[in-house]
Amino acid sequence: MKSINGKKMKKLQEKKQARVIDVDSEIDFQKVHLKGAINIPHNEENFVQKCEKKFTKKNEEVILCGQNQLGTQLNRLSSDLERAGYKNVYQYKAGPSDWKASGLSFQRNA
Repeated sequence: MKSINGKKMKKLQEKKQARVIDVDSEIDFQKVHLKGAINIPHNEENFVQKCEKKFTKKNEEVILCGQNQLGTQLNRLSSDLERAGYKNVYQYKAGPSDWKASGLSFQRNA
């Protein structure tokens, strides 16, 4: 599984070069999420199909993240997307404390 750190995430976020999918529940996503991220919860039945509707270019960078420690789910979802033909799937496993330390833009609603 490919991982990404906060520094690289910030560069991609500034250049708007990557698609960011927050895999937290809708309730958690509403509380806080990375700016520009879309929400497709990790427990969605049709996760891959929902991603395919949002991101039709399978060679663009897709980053899976969430505010909760979702290591097992991120591994599973990354594998699912790779099997579906996505070439550049990354995992950003750090939560809001790292987002802030890395200078990432995020939205907090709580």
